Amino acid sequence: MKRLTLLALALLLTACSLSSSTTKEPAPAVVGGDRDAHGCLPSAGYTWCEPKQKCLRAWEEACFSSAFESIAWGLAQLHGDTQSQISLTMVKQTETHARASVRFGPKGTPGGIVLAVQKNGVWNIVYEGNGSVDCPALKADAFPQEMLVGMCD
Repeated sequence: MKRLTLLALALLLTACSLSSSTTKEPAPAVVGGDRDAHGCLPSAGYTWCEPKQKCLRAWEEACFSSAFESIAWGLAQLHGDTQSQISLTMVKQTETHARASVRFGPKGTPGGIVLAVQKNGVWNIVYEGNGSVDCPALKADAFPQEMLVGMCD
């Protein structure tokens, strides 16, 4: 009888340990499991590069070969044009800031000024046009004063 009681107790303890180990707990979130609409992994630093049609890390591979190319493409996207419809002339450029003049259409068409800043390997247009300028915002982006002549004197 004593053996039967010990055997029953051992089976009971084994059953309890098996049932607790088979209890399903929610799986932890997978690091890097946050794909965007293009299949890029933002948590790993990948963003979609439209011109190259692939995911890349801006610090490893530039989406554009130059500031000029990046700004022209950005303007085309903003205005629904093709790059061939945009006449862009780079006026001043540093490693992180650019000022250009832009014209949409044939020679003689009125144009404006474009200011862009490079952050994390990506050129962003921060001003485009020929109207009023938010000088404090441009100065906050650390634009060199010579790029703001005639705008923020």
